[in-house]
Amino acid sequence: MPDASLNIGNARTLRWVDPGVLAYHRHRLGGLDFFRAMARGEIPAVPIYSVLDMRLTDVGRGYCRFECDTGPHMVNPVGGIHGGVYAILADSAAGIAAQSWIEEGSVTRTVRLNVDFQRPLTASSGTVVCEGRTAKVGRRIVLSDATITDREGREAGRAQGTFMVVPATGPASPSGSSSGGPPPPAGREFLAEWGDTDAIRAATADRTGLELLSMIADGRLPAAPIGQTLGFSLEAVGDGTATFLCAPAERQYNPLGTVHGGVPATLIDAATGCAIQTKLPAGYSFSTVSLTCEFFRAITLETGPVRCIGRIVKHGRQISVADADAVDRDGRVLVRGTATCLAHPLR
Repeated sequence: MPDASLNIGNARTLRWVDPGVLAYHRHRLGGLDFFRAMARGEIPAVPIYSVLDMRLTDVGRGYCRFECDTGPHMVNPVGGIHGGVYAILADSAAGIAAQSWIEEGSVTRTVRLNVDFQRPLTASSGTVVCEGRTAKVGRRIVLSDATITDREGREAGRAQGTFMVVPATGPASPSGSSSGGPPPPAGREFLAEWGDTDAIRAATADRTGLELLSMIADGRLPAAPIGQTLGFSLEAVGDGTATFLCAPAERQYNPLGTVHGGVPATLIDAATGCAIQTKLPAGYSFSTVSLTCEFFRAITLETGPVRCIGRIVKHGRQISVADADAVDRDGRVLVRGTATCLAHPLR
């Protein structure tokens, strides 16, 4: 099955399979059978998994394990793996652990996700592991935990997810399949290209956070690679505010035919963090300590552009708090989140 290609300079060809194939099988299999078939390679990988080099390696009742190869296409403006990647891994592992209890005809949707960041990862961190386990299984609500560990077995992140059991929706036989069978596994690809992130790090040394982000927003400095990979960009910044714009895309999809919850969580992490960054002096950056997201509406290609506005709630010398709303073109809130960040001299 297609996977993301190797990086060539500051570019990467992202490859995935038409998610219609997944929709066909998800309507015919319970959660455990569906994801076990995916782990065995009998069903194509989810688009977002392929794009981020995530491999589903083991699934059991109440358990899930991913491996993920870190790379330069995942990094934030100062070269660390973006907090949104942690969120995507954690939401995937915790969500599959929850879905392993769900029978045919039902699925789970993320209601709430909290991620605590314990150790930074970089593009050269190699293969990290994310494991999800259910903590409480109810008739309508399932609680799951997830842990992310680096190649030396050290915890890099820990998360808790709340998932709601809902009826499966969407076409049982995707269009284009006259026989009623699955559609052909058509391949898709997208070329992600980014600028020199060393230029951002160099600019941080003698520019305030607001000056730095203003230069990224107006194109004088390159955007972060993760924005090119997932399809979002910094639209505007102000004193204590930051706005990102995201175009829903097929490469962001989860197994249910909607944008993966980790994508708006990435927007929330970016908008809150950059809102805090606008308050920082030259030579300083930040690390997210904790991120919490509440999910209200699913996002699809039909949703149209999603705008995420982050605002400072409390700014301190070291610890600051910001919140953000991801809204659709009609102003309806899709996802709401809060982040706690730690300011520190740029390493």
